[in-house]
Amino acid sequence: MADVAVSVTSLTANALSTALDTATYSVATGNHAVVDAQGATRGLILTFDGDAASTVTLISGDEPPSENSGNGNSSALTVANGKQYVLELEAGRWVQSDGTVRILVGGTGPVNVFAYAAAPGN
Repeated sequence: MADVAVSVTSLTANALSTALDTATYSVATGNHAVVDAQGATRGLILTFDGDAASTVTLISGDEPPSENSGNGNSSALTVANGKQYVLELEAGRWVQSDGTVRILVGGTGPVNVFAYAAAPGN
C-alpha cells in the first residue's frame, strides 16, 4: 500500500474560492489518502470525486490526540462513479499521532480526495 499526501486548502470567509480542486490527489484502491490536518479536524471539509464504484473508510485516530478514537473506523462510504461527495469531520476522532487524517480507498477505482479548512469562526 502507498500513501498519497493531501494538502489542506484554507478557505476565506465571505470570499468566493475559485482555486478549488486544482491539485490532483488521485488515490488508487488499497492505498491511503493522508491529509495534512496538522492535528485539527474541527472545520476540516473533505471532498471525494469518484472515478469508479469505490469506497472510502476513515481510519480511527490515535489516543492521544483523538479522545474518541475508541469509536473505531468509519463504515465504508460509497463513492459512485462521476459523483462528488462532501464530508465535514467531527473533532476528536480521526487525528493520528503525527497530526494527519488517514483515509483508505477500496472498491474498483481511484478516488480524488481534496481537503479544505473552513475559515476560523465559521
